[in-house]
Amino acid sequence: MPGAIFNRMSLSARRASLRAGLGMTLVLCVGATLVAASAFREPGVSVPSASLAPSTGYSAQATSSATPSTSDPSRPSIEPWRLLPVGTPRGSAPPPGPPCVPVIDTECRTIAAPTVAPSQEPTLGSRLVLHVPILEYHRVKAYAGESGYAVDLIVPPETFTTQMSALSAAGWRTLTMGELGDALRLGIQPPPKSFVISFDDGYEDGYINAFPILRSKGFVATFFVIAGRIGQPEFLNPVEMRELVAAGNEIGNHSMSHADMRIMTPERLVDETLGASAIIAGHVGVWPRSFCYPIGLTDPMVSDAVAAIPGIQTAVVQGGSKPETWTNRLALPRIRVGPGTYPTDLVERMGRYLP
Repeated sequence: MPGAIFNRMSLSARRASLRAGLGMTLVLCVGATLVAASAFREPGVSVPSASLAPSTGYSAQATSSATPSTSDPSRPSIEPWRLLPVGTPRGSAPPPGPPCVPVIDTECRTIAAPTVAPSQEPTLGSRLVLHVPILEYHRVKAYAGESGYAVDLIVPPETFTTQMSALSAAGWRTLTMGELGDALRLGIQPPPKSFVISFDDGYEDGYINAFPILRSKGFVATFFVIAGRIGQPEFLNPVEMRELVAAGNEIGNHSMSHADMRIMTPERLVDETLGASAIIAGHVGVWPRSFCYPIGLTDPMVSDAVAAIPGIQTAVVQGGSKPETWTNRLALPRIRVGPGTYPTDLVERMGRYLP
């Protein structure tokens, strides 16, 4: 019994410390954003205007289609597209040195001031239950001598193409995680056969290999990036991230370091959640609206920290079975897709989500 009392007091104290740390960090975030807006501009990127109003674009899309089309001016049309030329400089990648966290270090000037994070309070959708499959991918690339667990994370481009072709032929259309969060918050039922494609870890092959395939099908996706690895070899750089966003995709938050967050102190959780969001927002100009837990696991402390991040509406876990509601928005389940997932099996499994 004494041990149980101690554990409860310890958890209460940790949560109090986390709330206090997040409150002070948010104050510093506002100040740092204002200072950065007046003192720094990342080359070639203008500072977006600040707005606290929730987006209404999705409401209009919900009456027609959730994927890009030539008749939808809110999304880029599907035109012939080329990758960035070889040798394109990673001009906005962070310079060598320790990570710079602008919401904590007010002298940080490696990123531009992002938009003010939108409100994530529910309006009409607190009781809505959705049935939108969320697919989980990691890498889309050819095998290059990988072994063990790494092999299971790789889907060859030709396999990915057949999977996407099968879903497109079956009439499925994509949402981003941000749009799924809007649907839950606003009480909007997405169009039939809507689904989400997500990529974990922010590997560059998501841009080089997956992006052209997605675009050819009129699909968009959410790319969960590890903020501390942006611009490193094999990972997305800021130029690529901005091009993905411009094409209608979403950049989500996958923490700062991809470490197990369940064993972190409240102070470290602030760095891994809010700090990571601020860095991503500085690179792409908008705050992430979705979060992916490292190794797909969470606990009450971690979920509390994620819930406190400005702009975050949803978070995804590894596997899971909870219904898609606003109440469960921070533990949404996903379907793991691997190299052995046959297109017909994927279509059949997603069909179980239909009424």
